[in-house]
Amino acid sequence: MASIIDNMANPFTRKEIRVAVCGMQYSGKTVFITSLADHLLHHNPERNNSDASRFDLGDYVIGDNADVKDLHAPGDFIGNFEFQKFRDSFGNNKWPEKTPKTTELVLDFTLEYRGAGNSLARWFSTREIRLRILDVPGERMADFLMAGLDFAKWSDAILGNGKHRRKHLGAYREKAESAVAGSDATQAEAILLSEYRQALDEAKRVFDRFVTPSVYRAPLDGEKNSPRYLGLVGKEFAPMPPALREKYPALAKKFAKHYDDYRDSVVSPIVDWMKTADKALFLLDVFSCLNGGTQAYNGTLAEMNAVLDVLGSKGLFDDICEGFEYLFTRFQFPISSKDIRIVVTKMDMADPTGRDNLLALARQMFGKKAATVTGYSHPDKAFLSCAAVKTDEKADGSETKKEVLKGISR
Repeated sequence: MASIIDNMANPFTRKEIRVAVCGMQYSGKTVFITSLADHLLHHNPERNNSDASRFDLGDYVIGDNADVKDLHAPGDFIGNFEFQKFRDSFGNNKWPEKTPKTTELVLDFTLEYRGAGNSLARWFSTREIRLRILDVPGERMADFLMAGLDFAKWSDAILGNGKHRRKHLGAYREKAESAVAGSDATQAEAILLSEYRQALDEAKRVFDRFVTPSVYRAPLDGEKNSPRYLGLVGKEFAPMPPALREKYPALAKKFAKHYDDYRDSVVSPIVDWMKTADKALFLLDVFSCLNGGTQAYNGTLAEMNAVLDVLGSKGLFDDICEGFEYLFTRFQFPISSKDIRIVVTKMDMADPTGRDNLLALARQMFGKKAATVTGYSHPDKAFLSCAAVKTDEKADGSETKKEVLKGISR
């Protein structure tokens, strides 16, 4: 948060700050954002050093005008983050419901400088800030690979031998090529869709999170009993290896059209937003990785690869080379690799004496990948940690099982 505040206070940066929050399913993204917003809305600098509030903004304080804004109309693909609903859940001692829809929290507030001395910041002691935070459902990350790829390249990427290859997809390719032998285009379509459904069902069974198109795992309407489609309703598709694309060109063209419609309506709105972010946070639930075994671990690595492809493949100078018009018309810089951090969540689930070990384990498991994704060569700089709840906290020398919602400041 300190680096975000520095960006906000810098008089030479724009007054709108964008932060993308992505990561594993059930890693605590909604809780994290609700906690952050609540702290900003009810920031009390007089309590920063007390147990009631440990949210330190340094030499800055939040003015009394902080307010959540709803900018999205009903029916928009990106919806409004339901802050008050989630905040009320905390008040009733309940966790917020899972958010299947991509949502955005928009928070307007005044940032006031209260530091001492003749710092340059005192010349700009008050700034009106708009903080925009995108909450991306974890399932959608498997689709990020589609950004910038056509159907053929996407098929080759997930069915080939590169970093995006998954075990269940390799089995699908072998079965699909043999199953469609001697079939016409209509039969081949039915066979490919059926075989791909079985492959994704197997992925879910072994806790592999890399299920794409992600609506097969998490429908856009968020309803648990909704039919599962391989794409949009009436526009399903399945990856095709080169040999099958050559053998069934009409079917490949049909799948490519369905793929384009899905990518443009489901994937592009998220990716386009994230590419204009100032900061990105990848939330990591180490406990889920451990419980899910090898497939869950590999699936998490695949998700990190997806984040890298979206956010880390393009730097500032690449955009400058594309033309100054982008910089001047948008007046914002695309995210750079060093703006991404890995946040280890649910630290409260570990024994108080072993929480440092949990963070060290996360660095050992994902440190190499984190250095690639974030641009930090030393994993200590790439990793942060947080907890929404404090459990087994010692009070007056004794242990208590009372849960305290650390994320709530009032």
